[in-house]
Amino acid sequence: MKYLQFLKEKASGYSLGALLRLEFESLFFGICGLVPTTFGVFLRALICKVFFRSSQGFIWLQPKVILVHSDRITVGSNFAVNSGSYINGIGGIEIGSYVLVGSNVTISSGQHPIEGRFPPVFARKTIPKKIVIGDDVWIGAGAVIMPGITIARGTVIGANAVVTKDTQEYAVMVGAPARKIRSRSES
Repeated sequence: MKYLQFLKEKASGYSLGALLRLEFESLFFGICGLVPTTFGVFLRALICKVFFRSSQGFIWLQPKVILVHSDRITVGSNFAVNSGSYINGIGGIEIGSYVLVGSNVTISSGQHPIEGRFPPVFARKTIPKKIVIGDDVWIGAGAVIMPGITIARGTVIGANAVVTKDTQEYAVMVGAPARKIRSRSES
């Protein structure tokens, strides 16, 4: 019974329509996330057109990409995500054009409050914090983009970097926490 009460409290901020939408989103992305080959990429692109707030061009999602609250995600043209990545749009995510996301990347626009001891962190409501990813960005494998971050145009995020602060245009960022090691040169 305690479990049902907990679920009821967690779902209290959502309308029945929003809960059903999240369930269908999970179902469709989950099933189509298992379809291999170019046919699977095509299916996932169609589903993104239905569930995303907006998308301007082709979306290339590899198998096993997890998307949550995709109705709060906007995407420019030519957006690609590799296998195993997790994208949670609870706080809103704006993604520009020509953006590459490597495998096993986490982009989550919700933060769990940790101040104080009560209630337990698990029981607290998520704080939405919008993420903005500019045009011509590459996010390397295993990177983590924290809530509320703006990744500027042309930024490259190195593998396994944890981005905790906004970036500058054409910066190359590495490490945990991510730091700028250089700028991309003009060519």
